[in-house]
Amino acid sequence: MLLMTTIDDLPVESLPYIIERTLDEGANNIHVLNAITKKGRMEYMVLVDVDKNRLDDICSLLALEFGTLGIKTFEYNHLKFPFEIETKIVTVTAENIALESNIRVKYLKKDGNEITSLKAEYEDIKALVLELNSHGIKIPFSKLKTIIEAKAYENVLKDGKITISVDK
Repeated sequence: MLLMTTIDDLPVESLPYIIERTLDEGANNIHVLNAITKKGRMEYMVLVDVDKNRLDDICSLLALEFGTLGIKTFEYNHLKFPFEIETKIVTVTAENIALESNIRVKYLKKDGNEITSLKAEYEDIKALVLELNSHGIKIPFSKLKTIIEAKAYENVLKDGKITISVDK
């Protein structure tokens, strides 16, 4: 189910707390969007993806936290694309430091085995960036992600390690 409600009288500082509570309560996902409504008023549009068995709990939580008088519900079909996750060993070397990390890469496939796209997992990249930073190696998250994904594309038909060299 997709739930939708709008809020126009909530301090923005409350949103991170409510987002976390909603996910902790069992929502699959939540999005809070800025919107403009009648008379130029600013509001938040809240979209929550929730399984039917969690519907009452999530609606109760949203009513409590937002003070909303109603929530729209939509039934939908989620089109899932076939994918596989492979763990790649990524080695980053800089000067005399070599760090090795397991990075999960998600491969989107079509027609059986043809890879159409790939994406390195956020949490794995984040952990590697933090480890690199702790060793004095400063590389932006977005750049490291781009490099790892580019190497994974190079090796899309091969199994094995991804090696990245970074000069300080």
